[in-house]
Amino acid sequence: MVVHHVTGAFVAILKSQRVQAVIAATGMSSGVGSIFAGALMVVIPALVALVAFGPAPRSRDTPKVILVTGASSGLGKLMLDELRRAFPASVVYGTSRSGWSAKGTRVTKGDSPLGVTEADGTQPLLALDVTDEDSVERCVDAIVARHGELSVLVNNAGAVLQTWAVDTKAADAEAQMATNFHGVVRMVRHCVPAMVGTVKRVVTIGSIGGRIGLPYNSMYSASKAATMAYTDALRMEVAANGVKVSLVEPGDLKPGMVNAAKAEGFDANVHAKGAFDIMRAEEAAGTDPAVVARTVARCVRSLHPRGRYLVGPDAWLVEVLTRLCTYPMREYFLASHYRIPPRHNAWIRV
Repeated sequence: MVVHHVTGAFVAILKSQRVQAVIAATGMSSGVGSIFAGALMVVIPALVALVAFGPAPRSRDTPKVILVTGASSGLGKLMLDELRRAFPASVVYGTSRSGWSAKGTRVTKGDSPLGVTEADGTQPLLALDVTDEDSVERCVDAIVARHGELSVLVNNAGAVLQTWAVDTKAADAEAQMATNFHGVVRMVRHCVPAMVGTVKRVVTIGSIGGRIGLPYNSMYSASKAATMAYTDALRMEVAANGVKVSLVEPGDLKPGMVNAAKAEGFDANVHAKGAFDIMRAEEAAGTDPAVVARTVARCVRSLHPRGRYLVGPDAWLVEVLTRLCTYPMREYFLASHYRIPPRHNAWIRV
């Protein structure tokens, strides 16, 4: 899909008057120019595909302890299961708000996972609320006390609220930022100092909603945009300490945000409800979330993980559009796509 988009964009560039003028000015015949252009059309998309999807060198070191937030269901559980399969020698913890509490637990000798009993050997989810400072500190401290370090943090816990931007209540806005942005900041603050081994990774689940302002998802987009910028800054700041930081940006994922909360009175507006229905339908036909889980495992395994991982054809489409289109063009496409006045009857719908 990405090769298709890049090829199409490159063809348009080659056909532009400026490029044609350069070809003419260099004295290149039309036949030679066509051969040259054709060669570039093959080479450049191939290089893009190689960089995007080619095998990356693997780290020879195995992470000792991995922590995945928001792992009770959905994408978080898939990532937890995938990481346990990919790293059978590692201790992989998942968290949930109602998980097993490490509070007051006596730390015993050995590296057995927290909460595991000899009776059943089951590894429970740890209790952690990313919006609660004490909860995060208690959980991370217990992990470090048991294992001596934390190798990998996967920030997955998140929430979404459908709302009108102009009517967004302060409490709703703060709740979105508390989980999606401040939760990430809080986890990083407590976890990165505990990364003292040979493998040090921070992997955060972002969204293409952080690259564009999704209508009726203003606070979700704002929180993901803040997370994106924070992650980029963090990557540069901790690189000298050997910590590798990556942002995974999925597009629409099956089965979608079926439990997405809505602000009071949201469905009363026909256009807002219509846009919501379009989004849910596209998510239902979206990328399998297992692809995201495998991407995270690949990122953790990589010797030189990329700073950004786009997942899904629509994520790559947004990448191309945001680079090639002006802001008015992007807004036109989004408004017409989601049927938002005055573009609800636009004849172009991407």
